[in-house]
Amino acid sequence: TGAIFSAFGSKVFTLPPLLHDGGDDQEAHPPTDGLAFGAFVQASSGELPFYSLPTLGGSQTLRGFITNRFTDRTAWHASAEYRMWFIPRGFSLTNRIRIERVGAAFFFEAGSVASKTAGLFDHVECSYGTSLRISLERTALFRVDFGISDEDTNVSIAYGLTF
Repeated sequence: TGAIFSAFGSKVFTLPPLLHDGGDDQEAHPPTDGLAFGAFVQASSGELPFYSLPTLGGSQTLRGFITNRFTDRTAWHASAEYRMWFIPRGFSLTNRIRIERVGAAFFFEAGSVASKTAGLFDHVECSYGTSLRISLERTALFRVDFGISDEDTNVSIAYGLTF
């Protein structure tokens, strides 16, 4: 038997809007631009199959690398995103389907994996890029991420925020 222990956190700071007015206090869900930070650390113990070990790469972590590019017994990841809306009020596609917002995010990420916690910072990988975001409603956010790393570029399509 084995286990994975995780600690994670995130924080979003609201910033003055660049391409819209930011809404008003009476609005139920005003558009906001923000600077977001997220991080996690994971460690495994016991016997686990390779596919269950902590991993980096793909649509959630180190988006400039393919999915599960880095896998080992311990991992850490940190990310920073500048999130902004350039179409903050949206438009209707049909009588029942409405795109609420269209925006973008610019991101930078770093992380690493190692067989032991002591080696986690020996070889740090980084990626950066941009993300196109389309929100159908408050909780239905779709994104297309264009990640760049020293190995290649990676395009991923995902539902929801990375953190």
